[in-house]
Amino acid sequence: MAVPHTERWAYQKLYRKNIFAFASWIYPWLGRTGARLLSRLVAWIYALTQPAILQVVRRNLALLQSKPVTHRDAMQVFLNFSETLADYVGVGLMSSEESKALLGEHIGAEHLERAIHKGKGVILATGHYGFFEFGSVILAASGYPITVATLPEPTTELTEWRAAWRRRWGAKTVAVGRDPFSALNVARAISDGDCMALLVDRPVGERGLPVDLPHGRIPFSISPALLGWMTGCEILPAIIRRRPDRRYQIITKPPITVRRVPHDERDEEIARCTREIAASLFEEIQQDPLQWYQFVPVEIGPE
Repeated sequence: MAVPHTERWAYQKLYRKNIFAFASWIYPWLGRTGARLLSRLVAWIYALTQPAILQVVRRNLALLQSKPVTHRDAMQVFLNFSETLADYVGVGLMSSEESKALLGEHIGAEHLERAIHKGKGVILATGHYGFFEFGSVILAASGYPITVATLPEPTTELTEWRAAWRRRWGAKTVAVGRDPFSALNVARAISDGDCMALLVDRPVGERGLPVDLPHGRIPFSISPALLGWMTGCEILPAIIRRRPDRRYQIITKPPITVRRVPHDERDEEIARCTREIAASLFEEIQQDPLQWYQFVPVEIGPE
């Protein structure tokens, strides 16, 4: 069995607080273009030296597209991700106006506006796709309360660094998973009216619900549907895609509401909503699958 990428030497050396801190120090000297080029170089070297991870990426992409997935396709996923990381560092150093200038368009903004003004909180369900943290940047710059639910990083120092980095643009962080009360903290933030951003296309710490993709099945997080059932808030699938002009397109899909059914019907209702969220997200992800950043195997076999 291949060694998971999180246990490989290169990943453990690169995914550390000091690397992020160094990137934030050098970014002002390089500018956005220079940071993007340096990040692409590091990603290119990393991908070339990790052929097993390249194969994982190829298999994951094959779940989405009918045409053969090439070595070049998989390499492009790494390069795309590197540009996302460069911009992630950049927005922590930019003013609100500079960050907002990276937004090319927001399709479906009316869905978000209506949901926010209901005052019940909003769940933004997104995936490991595009610049998925950019939504929190834009919401915070627009004056909306935003919290990002995230798993703890490999080290406490990196978890704290990334939470502090999000605070630079006005986003709060709730680390979930290890703390048994973390789910209550998420539900409380939603009930207080926050927009809660959740990554849902790779459940960790939960069994997940199998959902169908064009050429296979993956587990999908039930957390948004369960939280929607608990709090009564709307769930908005959202995707943030980088355009060819290197600005970003936010796509907010129509809301999904979990019906307040009796408790004995809850599981069926949560499964229905979870499949609806997955279908809405992957409708967009399939438009440009090379921005889907899955570096671990996600396919599950038939039941």
